[in-house]
Amino acid sequence: MGALLFLAIFMVLLGMIFIIASGTENIAVGAVFVAIAVILLYFSYRTSKIEAAKPSVVNQTFQVKMEGSGDLKEKELRCKSCGAPLTDKNLKVIQGGVMMTCPYCGAVSALEEAPKW
Repeated sequence: MGALLFLAIFMVLLGMIFIIASGTENIAVGAVFVAIAVILLYFSYRTSKIEAAKPSVVNQTFQVKMEGSGDLKEKELRCKSCGAPLTDKNLKVIQGGVMMTCPYCGAVSALEEAPKW
């Protein structure tokens, strides 16, 4: 592609020299050089557009490490109303929040994260 562009630019310059030199033959030869250069530039432009339009596969690898901002301690969940122990079966995610339902008293409460400070 680079050689084609170099050739087209060279032909434009050579054609302009022939056109500036005057004379009927020189103007005709210069016009032919410029016309060929324009055709080469158009071909180069179209080729680059076709190459750019082709889809390409991009492979990306992400390395994510999940850590808490403080010490993580496992705590037993208890009902806020009656104090009965709760398990993960008593938890439901509703609209982005974790809701706890006590199987003993039926109380429903939201699971809240304690602040880290």
